[in-house]
Amino acid sequence: MIWLENTSNYAGVHLFGDKKDFVSLHEAIYSVVGEEGEYPGYEQIRLRILILCSELEQAVVGQRDIILVPNGLDPEKMLTSPIESGNNVYIRIQILWPELLFIGFVLNDFIELSAKHRKHFWDSTPARIRQFQSVIGDCLENTVGDSKFRLLKGSLTPNFVGYYENFLTQYIDYLNIEFLKMDKEKRLANVSIAAKRVANMDAKYIKIKREIEKMAKQNGVTSSAVEYAGEYPETIQW
Repeated sequence: MIWLENTSNYAGVHLFGDKKDFVSLHEAIYSVVGEEGEYPGYEQIRLRILILCSELEQAVVGQRDIILVPNGLDPEKMLTSPIESGNNVYIRIQILWPELLFIGFVLNDFIELSAKHRKHFWDSTPARIRQFQSVIGDCLENTVGDSKFRLLKGSLTPNFVGYYENFLTQYIDYLNIEFLKMDKEKRLANVSIAAKRVANMDAKYIKIKREIEKMAKQNGVTSSAVEYAGEYPETIQW
């Protein structure tokens, strides 16, 4: 069972699970985002989500944190149990809050876009994605509190299928970088604001989009080829 916990400085969350959990989530996400070029207008988003898939893959082969969690079995019980350790082994990766929220929102589009590939009505793939979204939702609610979450609940329902088509993900870089500039307390206070900004393409998004499109035109490249000018810190204070 995957679960999320805030990092100590609220830069993002720890995503926990065992090997089976991570493999299952990886398979589900990889399935819904489709093949290269399958969903025109979503390729830039697809590549961004595949970064999470890469993190999950590396965690499964032992290249990320290993966490031991007590399983509640005392030595006497273990004498009559096939379990030989008092700890369960989990793996852990970190995700920045704006990045996590973006993935949660945009997966709504991919669930609908990939519906034609479902094996049958009870296909587990969309259910696994929804389960991941529900974990994000629970963590968001616990982080921002009841009153702020009530204002965000409507945003968890997709505006319409295709809302994120041709979305410029450089905006998520902007949100990530600005979020990381904040101190611990301000980050916590701004999680709900980050959620609103990801869910609604506001004036700031439009401004950044126009700047990127202008730069792309000047350099004779596509908008997706233009990198956001801001820089991530060399070391993230998670």
